Order: sequence, then structure tokens, then C-alpha cells
Amino acid sequence: MFKMPLIVPVVMIACLFLSGCSAGMRAIENRNLNVSAKMSDTIFLDAETLTSTPKIFVRVANTSDFQDIDFAALLRQQLQGMGYQITGNAREAAYHVQANLLYLGEKKEGMDPDAVLKAGFGSGVIAGTLAGLTGSSLRGAGSAGLITGLAVAGGEALAGHIFHVDEFFGMVDVQIKEEVEGGVTGIQMSQLQDGTSTTTQTTRNVESKRQEYRTRIVVQAKQTRMDKQEACNIISDRLANQIAGMFRL
Repeated sequence: MFKMPLIVPVVMIACLFLSGCSAGMRAIENRNLNVSAKMSDTIFLDAETLTSTPKIFVRVANTSDFQDIDFAALLRQQLQGMGYQITGNAREAAYHVQANLLYLGEKKEGMDPDAVLKAGFGSGVIAGTLAGLTGSSLRGAGSAGLITGLAVAGGEALAGHIFHVDEFFGMVDVQIKEEVEGGVTGIQMSQLQDGTSTTTQTTRNVESKRQEYRTRIVVQAKQTRMDKQEACNIISDRLANQIAGMFRL
């Protein structure tokens, strides 16, 4: 005869033990801080212009939910530390650096930093919620299977709380305009949505003395039991360093 009261504690203890071992190993593997940075498109700035130690105009927006960090100040400090002069006059600057900090915080369920990097400049944060089991799907399971599933879920949840590995990431879109001899000419295209089924496309000729470059940078940080403020400080500093790195000779 099937003994429900006896099997429940045995299954739960076994699942907790196995889940704890797995989570514990993962926690040990991530005991040291791991930070990685990736760029969607490589940018090469003109060496002759850089060697003249040009003035740089910096404009930064922070549209993320994390507003506790002055990302503009970080970026300016990085560039000044390399010997460049930051100016508030855009007309006299050889370079215009514009950046938008789009996301800075914990990697939530459904977020894929590699996917948002691949999507490139101008796209949003791809996020979604994974659907769990519904009541109707659970009703079809046998008693033993249901108990085992709940035990596994409970064991994993408890083990995950004890041996938690935190993952954070930051994402910034960067636009750099570089003054070039002779200037540049081109065509700017705009496509506007009129309602649900109509679009309007317009074009115009443009002339500028600056060449424009765009890229997206994503920085990820992972460590067991990582503090959010500390993680965001590390990520924002690396993001600023990655942007400034494009100006290194």
C-alpha cells in the first residue's frame, strides 16, 4: 500500500540535499567577482585628431531606474584622466560624446544581456516573464509526482536562498561625432507610423563637419551574495572606462 506520510519527508530531504549541493557548487564557483564587457560595434577614431589632444563635449542621459550614480561625472573624470579637456561649448569641441544609460541593475528573469547587445544601438531591453505551471496542468499529475515536484521546487528555493549568486548588468548606447577635414554629406531617412497601417517615409540631404559613430556597450557582473550598490558602482565605472577606452592611443 502507498504510504503518503512516510514518503513525503524522505523525498523532501533528498531533494533539499541534491538542490543544496548543486546550488552550493555554483556559489563556490562564483565566489570571486566576474565582470565582462562587450561592444556591439567597434569604433576606430582618427589617430591624428586624438594626438592633438582635442576638446571633448560630453552629454549623458540616465533613463534607467537606477538614479543613484552620476554617470556623466564618471565619464568626464575618465576622459580628463587621459589628458583631454572637457568643454561645455559644443561648437569648439572636436568630439561630441553622447551616451544614454538605458539599464543598470539586477538581471531579472527573461532578460538576456547578449540579446540586447546583438539588437544594437537604439533597441530596448528585452524582458519577459516565464509562465509557471497553471492549476489545470497540476490537476493532471499523480499524487506522488505532485509531491515530488513541490519538494524539488521547495528544495531549490531554499538552497537558492542560502547559496544565492547575484547577477547584474548595465547597458549604454553611445554616439560619437568626430570632426573630420572636409566634412561629410549624406541622406537622413525617417519613417513615421500613422495609425496602425500607414507609414510616412521622408528623406533629406545633410551636411556636417563631423563623422558619426554609434555602438552599444553591455557590462555584466556576477558574484555570490553581491550587494546591489556595489555591483552598480562597478558596472557603471566599467561602462565609463569602455567609452573612454575608444579615445586611448
